[in-house]
Amino acid sequence: MSVRRPLTALAAICLLAAACSGSGTPASAAPTDTPASSASVAPASASASPSASPTAKPTPSPTPSPTPVPTPTAFTLDSTVWWSGYLIHVTDGTYDPLKHVLHVNATFTNTSTIQTDSSTLGNDLKVVWNGQFLVGYVTGGAIPVGATASAQIQVSPPKDFVVADTVLTFGAPDEHQALVPLSGATATSEQPTNLTATGAVKMGKFASFTITKAMVVPAGCYGYPDKFKFIPLKKTDVSLVLYGTVTNSDPVNYAYIDQGFVLAPDGTTAISNPAASWTLAPKQTFRNQGVCFDVAAPGSGSYRLTMHDSRSKASGTLVIAVP
Repeated sequence: MSVRRPLTALAAICLLAAACSGSGTPASAAPTDTPASSASVAPASASASPSASPTAKPTPSPTPSPTPVPTPTAFTLDSTVWWSGYLIHVTDGTYDPLKHVLHVNATFTNTSTIQTDSSTLGNDLKVVWNGQFLVGYVTGGAIPVGATASAQIQVSPPKDFVVADTVLTFGAPDEHQALVPLSGATATSEQPTNLTATGAVKMGKFASFTITKAMVVPAGCYGYPDKFKFIPLKKTDVSLVLYGTVTNSDPVNYAYIDQGFVLAPDGTTAISNPAASWTLAPKQTFRNQGVCFDVAAPGSGSYRLTMHDSRSKASGTLVIAVP
């Protein structure tokens, strides 16, 4: 028996296994001398990327300053004037430029012989600014005879109003005026002048008017002999004001004083306002009675006062010298 057949079969098996293994991917590729395609090879040297140009930084805008908000301002004064029966003392005030409101504080002393109210002063108050008359109001409040009360002047000024350029003006341009500058400058006004007039007007045997006080006043009068107030008056005129005591000494009969007037140095006459009119019972006396005569300014010279009693049909006279 031959041993070559098994060897032959084994060799055939080995060749078959080698053929099967040759159909797979080789473990490593053999080197080649073919140059690589230009499409797949990077250029030898690449151009440098252009450098970025420097960008200018914007200049920051300055932060706007906030618009100042107007705030109320206060001011103080120490100004005193006399006008139409009031001694006026202006003390202080405030102005709000945002609300356009001006407040001025003052005290008012009543020198008339009747109770008044401060609100009536607003009718004759002129607030002068920049050539304009601004409307002003005065808060109300009763002012008894001889008393002093506080009140406030209120104004609504226009835009661009300036307190220091403003003048409180009591009275119209053709009347006696009192001026109070809010700048603090000197206030100006005309003042009543006391006279040294004395004496009595005798009307017959029993009726008489005895002077207790006399004045020249830059204002008019309105009311009754025992209760009257001072009112605005044209600057061309003044008032001769006489206070006195009226008496009827007759123990039986009434007295009827029904007339009073003065003859002025220029030859004109002026009747009393309030009217010189009293009815007196027997032995009756009225004190603190007033008569007021509107005469030409300045009210100086000799004035002849005449009064009349209708019951006795008698008149009496008295000369009053005014410096």
